[in-house]
Amino acid sequence: MGGITAGPVTLSPMDLLPLFRRSGPGPTEGVMQRILPPDASNWLIITDPPDGVPVTVADMLIRAEEVFGFEDEHDLVRKAAGGANGGQPYDWAGMNIALIRRIHDQGLPATQAELIAEMQDWFADQTGGARIPDSRSIRRRITPIWHELRREGT
Repeated sequence: MGGITAGPVTLSPMDLLPLFRRSGPGPTEGVMQRILPPDASNWLIITDPPDGVPVTVADMLIRAEEVFGFEDEHDLVRKAAGGANGGQPYDWAGMNIALIRRIHDQGLPATQAELIAEMQDWFADQTGGARIPDSRSIRRRITPIWHELRREGT
């Protein structure tokens, strides 16, 4: 006589297969006849109801550790949707912080070119030299600040 199992369980891949057909639309509901509770080593056969438990694709979840394991095993790259730098290739927010700290601690350098070079050095230090934006990209972000601070000083 079996017991009651509740909560997240692993579903039998063979029971799920009809829901994920590659050719044409598959059924929207499947019947689970085998489950594997957490910490169990053997599959349990569902006997009540006798035909199994109906399950839809919407009822199923994939555990994060399984997704991450799959990505690692198949050398797939996880990309953050937003992240600290909003998905941009360079850490512009980090550069702005470095820029503010530099100006606060040391003031403005004599030329904008010096400031751009310092920010390129900052990127080199942060990425081990792997991701350094060109001076033109940095200049576009620094110029409005440079002009405003130079205007204040005159």
